[in-house]
Amino acid sequence: MFCHFIAFAAIVFNSLAARVELDWDVGYVFGARDGYTFKRGIGVNGDSPFPPVHVTQGDTLVINVRNSLDVPTSIHVHGLFNNGTNYYDGPDMVTQCGIPPGESFTYVLETGDQSGTFWIHGHTRHQEVDGLHTPLIIHSRKQPVIDYDEELIMTFEDWFTTEFAVRQAYIDSLEDIRTLTSNFPKALINGYDGNKTAPITFVPGKKYRLRVISMSVNNWFKFRIPGHKMTIIEADGVESMPLEVDGLILGPGQRYSAIVTAHDSAQFNYIYNVTSYSQTLFSQGLIPLMYTGLINYRDGAPVKTIPAPSDEHLVWPEETAMQVADKQVPLPVDRRIELTMKKFTHTHHQHQTTLGNTLYKPVLVPTLYTALLMGDLAANSSVYGPQTNAYILKHLEVVEIVINNPELEDHTFHFHGHNVQVIETGPYGNSSTENREPVAHKVSGPWPMWRDTIQVHGFEFIRVRFRADNPGVWFLHCHLAWHEYNGVAVVFVEAPGVLQQRQSVPKEMVEMCKRQGIPTQGNGAGNQGFDLSGLPPAVYPSS
Repeated sequence: MFCHFIAFAAIVFNSLAARVELDWDVGYVFGARDGYTFKRGIGVNGDSPFPPVHVTQGDTLVINVRNSLDVPTSIHVHGLFNNGTNYYDGPDMVTQCGIPPGESFTYVLETGDQSGTFWIHGHTRHQEVDGLHTPLIIHSRKQPVIDYDEELIMTFEDWFTTEFAVRQAYIDSLEDIRTLTSNFPKALINGYDGNKTAPITFVPGKKYRLRVISMSVNNWFKFRIPGHKMTIIEADGVESMPLEVDGLILGPGQRYSAIVTAHDSAQFNYIYNVTSYSQTLFSQGLIPLMYTGLINYRDGAPVKTIPAPSDEHLVWPEETAMQVADKQVPLPVDRRIELTMKKFTHTHHQHQTTLGNTLYKPVLVPTLYTALLMGDLAANSSVYGPQTNAYILKHLEVVEIVINNPELEDHTFHFHGHNVQVIETGPYGNSSTENREPVAHKVSGPWPMWRDTIQVHGFEFIRVRFRADNPGVWFLHCHLAWHEYNGVAVVFVEAPGVLQQRQSVPKEMVEMCKRQGIPTQGNGAGNQGFDLSGLPPAVYPSS
């Protein structure tokens, strides 16, 4: 059985960048990873979970993907910039057509200057929900913020008892969404039932870098080791100034590296705690799901009992509390885009939420192909179709994005192609309607943290910034799978003129689309100019 704990007593890196090549046969697997429910999932080379990927900063990662599913597939490296190779980013009908069943495709992924904790997951038909995901560690060639002795990977997942497509078809078929019966996920820790995960071994006196990854699609995770402090040194592949906390809170898609120093004595073992929770769970009257595991200093040693203070008396990381290690100051703003989520009832009492002006829906031509082949018209958002919620960005302008959440539900949002600088969070909307205290107003310090996945809590706004220095078509979407499925997303078409000069889609990707009958030229509908006939109607919130 493969375990997601990988220990490195010493790591010696070659001074030259390497080419790391993997062969992945993506196919169906059967098992009961939660220890209870036997179901069909998706794995690689017959395994689920499948091994983490390790490369070194500057390496080229080559993944030869064979699709043995009966539907298309694609993969996305969560957090990798793909600068100059936007077509390898992975989201179906945004930057590529999915790999057809029975066919193969090779992703050539340059790590460049990036390093840290990432993950790879499916980005077609929400296949990440069913197990198509694994950690990616890009080991740095630089001295770490804090020296340590060993590394451990710790992953959190939520695991549903039915496949995503089956569950979503059931939800879509309901005459009234309010009749939905509870079917909430259990938690997997390091790939398996959260209460049966192998112990974590600590050697007295050693310093451990815990690389903690949320590969969740719905739930948040709290993680702490009572009796031990954690010092955060990285979030989402970006080094931070050391920040001591009592535990970690991760929304779907987020990652942290934290240093934990083992006690000098092996007299006692300890228990770690993991809590899996979401607004959905609370709304159904269910308590959070609690899991525990063993920190093993010595086989057979007694477990030390640590008093459990309430969460409000503990220190947890916040988006604005962290500071970036390289001390970058806030970027000066050239342009501001405000995105306010709007919830409305669409059909069958099904509540939908928009991030842009309408629900995001895939169009008939991959949006990247339209940006590359429409000439000067590519700078006009209308050619992409209203369903894409496309925003055109100028080359090198600093864009400030404000996301407003006037509803109870929490979200995480993932920026493809960029990290963003977290500037400010604060109250938004009327939280008293849900008997909830207003969120506090918080401003980042002099060196705001950068990350690619941000939390936006209920009744909260967040203000972030980035420089449009990566020409391409980049997805911004909620990382809760059901929200993304329902269209909580927008697209940034970044510097289309520069993009046309620098990139062209590999011929094999174009041919892959054609074999599936997917048009590869024209506007979002595959037509010329502004003729969008053939697109399904856009869905707008009622006024």
